[in-house]
Amino acid sequence: MKEIVKEIQKVAYWLAVKGLSEANAGNISVRIDEVPSSYEVKSMEAYGFEYDGPEMYLLITATGSRMREIFEDESKICLLHILPGRYYEILHGEGKPTSEFPTHLMIHARFKEMNSEKRAIVHTHPLNLLTLMNLKDFQDLLPKMMKIHPEVLIFFPQGISVVEFEKPGSVELGLKTVEKARGKDAVLWDKHGVVAFGKDVAEAYDRVEILEKAAEILLRVLSLGRDPTGVPEGWL
Repeated sequence: MKEIVKEIQKVAYWLAVKGLSEANAGNISVRIDEVPSSYEVKSMEAYGFEYDGPEMYLLITATGSRMREIFEDESKICLLHILPGRYYEILHGEGKPTSEFPTHLMIHARFKEMNSEKRAIVHTHPLNLLTLMNLKDFQDLLPKMMKIHPEVLIFFPQGISVVEFEKPGSVELGLKTVEKARGKDAVLWDKHGVVAFGKDVAEAYDRVEILEKAAEILLRVLSLGRDPTGVPEGWL
């Protein structure tokens, strides 16, 4: 588990350095299969809703924590014991999990039920993606972004989904994200950010980087008053 904590801290560092997580924005979580030893229950906390998913353990960044702090202080990463019902246990870390906990919980539960290899989630607020999402014709531009360079098609063969704007941290946002995440490797939250998935934190972060690069290329082409040509059809 210590290695996973270090991976989270490493990704937190790059999110901060690259300006992808302003102030206390962004959050990371990883589902772990091993049963942690030598941890006592620090507190029991309420979900705020009835959770009927599987039992599991999650490492997740704490609410209010800054990525630049997470890199330096592992206490900003909470270890949770997820239990069916109305309460979960906090085994380690300062404070409570991120305000986007409902979304992380629901997605991890779905992945576990599917025996998916996807165990990591990275959510953040990339500048170029947010710029595109504030254009009226964003939905029309999205297909162009998804074929603007080869890496996008390699990492997102099934494309990505978009969730219409919902209140950040809400259960409704989590429910809609779970449905949109079916068969996808990332979901965009309109006017909010991106939620990327991977077998580990590094892969989830890779997907954030690739989408942000694609958005940047598209914006640069559009700023020239041109229409992007995109990669040829059928090359993959």
